[in-house]
Amino acid sequence: MPQQLSLSFDEVPLTCAAQERYHAIAPILAGKLKTGEQAARLDLSYRQVAEWLRKFRTQGLAGLIAARAGKREPYTPERIVVSLLYWKCLAPSASSRELARVTFATSGYRLHHETVAALLERYFFWRYREFTDRIRYPVPATLPERRAEIIKLSAQGWTDKRIAQLLGCSRNTVIKWLKRSQRMAAESEQQEWLLGLSRAPHQTTRKVWVGAIAAVLKLQRKYVQIGAWRTKGFLARDFGIELSTSTVARILSHNRRFHAAPGMIRAEEVREFREGPPRSRHPFEYVFIDVRYLDAKVAGRQLYTCWLLEGYSRTILAGTLATSQDLGVILRVYYLALLNWGCWQTLVSDHGGQFRAHEFNQTNRHLGISHWRYEKGRPWRNLLEAQFGIQARLGEGQWRRCKTFPEAEEVHRELIRDINRLPHFAHQKRNDGKEAPLEVLGLRRGQQVDAATLHYAFRRKSWKRRVDQRGFIRVGRWRVYVEEGLPGVSLNLTYWDGRLRAEYQSHLLAEYECKFDEDALRPTTISRATHHSSPFASQQQTLFDPLWMRDPAEYPVHPGQSLSTQDRPKQ
Repeated sequence: MPQQLSLSFDEVPLTCAAQERYHAIAPILAGKLKTGEQAARLDLSYRQVAEWLRKFRTQGLAGLIAARAGKREPYTPERIVVSLLYWKCLAPSASSRELARVTFATSGYRLHHETVAALLERYFFWRYREFTDRIRYPVPATLPERRAEIIKLSAQGWTDKRIAQLLGCSRNTVIKWLKRSQRMAAESEQQEWLLGLSRAPHQTTRKVWVGAIAAVLKLQRKYVQIGAWRTKGFLARDFGIELSTSTVARILSHNRRFHAAPGMIRAEEVREFREGPPRSRHPFEYVFIDVRYLDAKVAGRQLYTCWLLEGYSRTILAGTLATSQDLGVILRVYYLALLNWGCWQTLVSDHGGQFRAHEFNQTNRHLGISHWRYEKGRPWRNLLEAQFGIQARLGEGQWRRCKTFPEAEEVHRELIRDINRLPHFAHQKRNDGKEAPLEVLGLRRGQQVDAATLHYAFRRKSWKRRVDQRGFIRVGRWRVYVEEGLPGVSLNLTYWDGRLRAEYQSHLLAEYECKFDEDALRPTTISRATHHSSPFASQQQTLFDPLWMRDPAEYPVHPGQSLSTQDRPKQ
């Protein structure tokens, strides 16, 4: 037996590893010894000898060489080692993981961080300052180039702290330009953000220009007590200017301070807890009515406004401007609202004499409307109080400038139209985006009332009459002038509280003082005509207009002659 086979496994030379393993398993292959006997003879483990035998039978001599061949020495290209040492000399405090990341980003050669640590341990001259002081990173001369270099080094995998060391700047500067590049690089293809920003104090984008301030000032002078919310609605509708409520409030304050705009008058008071008005769950559940006098007097006359408000949408169903607050005014508003919107469930009012009148209560009973009068001394239970506040802020200033009653009526119509169509504060949090009262109400109407029921509710108080070619109508045996510009038109004729009124399309054409015979159902006397200006007046100028021909005239009735059916008022 050869001498090397008698040696222990650790004493066998590595140069003949494959040959020695073959001689170790040769007796087993020849069948002279078993695997266990040969392993005991060579002082080897049974598992080791069996593994050699298996690999020889499957792979031949190559299996013995591969099994005993040692690992090759690690090999890294020389250019990678040089670049690695270059980066380490520039940044001695850089970690192995960071250097491996930078090496892969710059050269495409992937290194394990343990390999980097082994190479740096082998080539240790980077630790001496005599060598590292001679190597400096080429810092660009101009600021835009330095900022571009920051982005370049960040893309290579350097941390912001290491970039600051390489370029000789602060870490905060590196972080600032990295964030700015992420935010602005997509917006500017030419990378104009590298040029830097001004050091002047930061100023936000201007939202309000002189035109908006002038528009708000115009509204302040027109509506003396206007607030920010209502001004915002006017700006959006009339001027196309969209501003927030807080911005509009600041403009209002600015105009009061620098442009002598009229200010709001607010009395300081301590409010106690007050129960609010009834809350409507659906349209036309609660309707509110009230009469309010105007602070401004037009041509020395005291005027009154009467409104009928729908509680769910805050829509003004009907309103009138009158010189008195009698029952006739209330019934007229009532009648106009019923014609246009239908019937409601409950009416809310105070304890005024008009609302306690027998005729008013009788009208509600015939129409099936329940009437609730809130407690005395608690006007806040009426939702119209808030609307009258809007009226005071928007309309009082305009009414002071009115010289005639028709001008005041036009302001009143415009005021109702604005309140119904402008955004209302109560609807600002709706999910459907509807803010104006008319938008909230939409096409919904109250319970429809047939003509017979409506006529019966207002019997002896309302008629339909047709105007002849000269502008007259027939009432009983009376011939009354209304408007010659409406020949052949059917209009409404109403009688309330001693006043006979002719109306067409919500325009009051003429008024007469009248005494009515309840038994005969006809007027006994008609006098003192009051004609109002309207858009229906004839444009043709008359050469001669005898006003005495327009006075009410009564046709004589002979003894035994009864009033014809045509002349008798219809019930």
